[in-house]
Amino acid sequence: MYLPKDYKLNIFFLLLVLLLLTTLVASEIQRESAAAADEEDVEGEDLEDLEDLEDLEDEEEGSTGTAAPVFGRALLMDINDRTADKLLGSHEYVFLLGYAPWCTRSSALMEDFALVSRLLAESGSTVVFAKLDAINNPSTASQYSIKGFPALLFFTNGTFQRYTSGHSREEMVNWVRKRTGFAATTISTKAEAEAFLNKNVAVVISYFEKFEGPEYEEFIAAAIAEEGTEFLQTTNADIVQLFMKPPFIALRKPQAVNFAAFGGHYSESEILSFVELNKHPLVSCLNSTTARRVYSSPIKHHVLLFAESKDYESLRDLYQAVAKDFNSKVMFLVVDLADEDFSRPMLAVYGLQTDKPAVAGFHNEDGSRYLLDSEITLHSLKAFAADFLEGKLPLYYKSQPVPTENVGLVRTIVGKTFDLIVLDETKDVFLQVYTPWCVACEKVNRTFEKLARYVEGVPSLVLARIDASANEHPLLKVLSFPSLLFFPARKSSIPIVAPERPSFKGLLQFVKENAAIPFVSLKEEARSKKGAAQNAEITSLKSQPGEEDQGKIEPTGEVHAALEKDTSSDFATFPSSSLKGKDRNEENAAQATDITTMNGENLDEGQLQINSAQEVVMVGSPESDLSSELTKDEL
Repeated sequence: MYLPKDYKLNIFFLLLVLLLLTTLVASEIQRESAAAADEEDVEGEDLEDLEDLEDLEDEEEGSTGTAAPVFGRALLMDINDRTADKLLGSHEYVFLLGYAPWCTRSSALMEDFALVSRLLAESGSTVVFAKLDAINNPSTASQYSIKGFPALLFFTNGTFQRYTSGHSREEMVNWVRKRTGFAATTISTKAEAEAFLNKNVAVVISYFEKFEGPEYEEFIAAAIAEEGTEFLQTTNADIVQLFMKPPFIALRKPQAVNFAAFGGHYSESEILSFVELNKHPLVSCLNSTTARRVYSSPIKHHVLLFAESKDYESLRDLYQAVAKDFNSKVMFLVVDLADEDFSRPMLAVYGLQTDKPAVAGFHNEDGSRYLLDSEITLHSLKAFAADFLEGKLPLYYKSQPVPTENVGLVRTIVGKTFDLIVLDETKDVFLQVYTPWCVACEKVNRTFEKLARYVEGVPSLVLARIDASANEHPLLKVLSFPSLLFFPARKSSIPIVAPERPSFKGLLQFVKENAAIPFVSLKEEARSKKGAAQNAEITSLKSQPGEEDQGKIEPTGEVHAALEKDTSSDFATFPSSSLKGKDRNEENAAQATDITTMNGENLDEGQLQINSAQEVVMVGSPESDLSSELTKDEL
C-alpha cells in the first residue's frame, strides 16, 4: 500500500513523541517509588526505636520496686543524630553515655552503665538510659559538647547537666537517685537494712521519730549534696540501736572500724564533713577510677603502699592495723603495681623503680612527699605515719643512684650528692642543669665541656651537671632547660644564673667575674711562662755587644714598623721616622715604659715582646689567649 511521503513523516514524529512521554512517566514513577521507600524506611526505623522505648516503658511500669525481674537485654537505647532530639526531649529523665567505638574506657564503662540501668529499673526508677556513638554522630556530640570519652550527661525534661561523681555502679546509682527525688532511701525492716549493709559499701543510717522538722531538713540537704554515699532513713528504732536517742545519724563501713556515730550540730555542712571524714574504707585502692574521690577528700595526709596483689596479701593485716590507729586522720591507700598505666607515673613522682613493696607519704594540699626508707614492719609503719601526721619527717627528693665512678672534666651530680658537691663552701661550682629530652642542651653541652677542658687543673673550680628529670633538690628550682647555675665558694647556697645562649668566651668571662676564689687556668699560665721566657731571651740579646744586626729578630705577626734602639734607656721606643720631632719620640718612650711596668706587675695579663728592631708586641694577653681558642664565628 502506498502512503504519501508527508503522512509517513507525521507518523514518525508521533511515535517519537509517544516514546519520550513514556520515558518521562516511567522516570517519575520510579522517583516517587524510591522516595516512598525511603520515607517508609525512616518511618520504620522511627517506629522500631519507639517500639523499643515503649517496651522499656512497659517493663519499667511493670516493676514493683522490690522484685523486678532482671531483663534479658541491656536497657540502653541507641540514639543518633536523627533520633536524639525526640528521645531526649520526650522523657523526664534520660541518662546518656557518649562514647567512641575505639575508646577502651568507654567499653569498660558500658557494662556497668547497663547494669546500673537494670538496678534502677528494679527499684522503680523511670530514668531512660541511652548511649550515643559520638564519633559517627557529630551533630549531637557537638550540640552537647561531648569531646572527651566516656562522657555522661543527665537530662531533666530536655535540659542536661554533666555527671560529676565516680564511675562505680554504686556511685552512679546514688547520683541518679538523688536527682530524681530519692535523696534518702526509707527502710522499715531489719531485712531491708541488712540488704543495704551487705552491699559492702559505706552507707549513712539515720533515725528520726518523724521525717519532718529542721534537723531532718538539714539531713536531706546533706543527702542530696553528698553524691557518692547511700543515705538511709528510718523511724524504726529496732533497726538502729534502741539505746540511742533520736535524732541519730551514723556511718557504717564494711571493715574493722565499721561504725562511726555523728556527734556534731545538725547542719548540712557538719553532716557532710562527718560523712567525708568517715566514708572511705580503712584501706582504699588508688587507681584511675578512685583518684577523683580520693583527692577530693578533706583528709590530706595520704600513706601509699606500692605493691602487687601477692605482696599486699602478706601485708594486709599489718597495713590495716596501722590504718585503724589513724582512722579519719590519715588515708591509707594501695597502688597495684600490676596496673602499670597508673602505677608507673606514680612511681616516677617518687623516682622509684621497684618491683617490691614500698611505702610513701603524700600531702594532698602542699604536694610534699616522704619515703619510708626502712623495712616495712608494724613499728616502722606506725612511726612513719605518726611522724608524717605531726610534720616531723624530712622531705623526700627523688635521686638517681650515687655514681660508683665520678671522674672526668664534668662531674655528675645526683639528688643525694647535691649538698656534698655543689654546696661545698671551699669550691666554686658551675652547674649545668639539663634533661634528656632537651634538644637545646646538646649545643650547650659542647660549650660547657670546652670550658671544662680550658679550666682543667684549677683546684678551686668544679664543673658539674645534673639531670633535673631524675633528681630533685630544694635549690634546684629551674623552669627552663638548659640552665647554668654558678654557686660561689663560701656563699654557695645562693646560685647565680648564667646568661642564656652563652659562648665559650662569655662563659669564661662569667666564671671569672663570679668566682669567689680567683684562678688562672693551666693554659693561661703556660702562655704567661712562655711570654716571660721570650722576654728574657730578648733582654739577653739586647745586652750582647756586636754588630748592628747582632741579636736581630725578624718581626712576627702583622707588625712591620721598625723600632729604633735608644742606648740611653732600657725601654723600647717607637721609630722616630714615623713621628715628628723629639717630643713624639719621648712620648713613645714613656708609653713603652708604662707597658713594661704593667707587664712586670701582672704577667698573666700580658707579656712584652721586643725584637731587634725594637718592635713592641703584647703576647699572652687574655684577648690573644681567647682568640687562639675561638673560631672565626665565635669571635
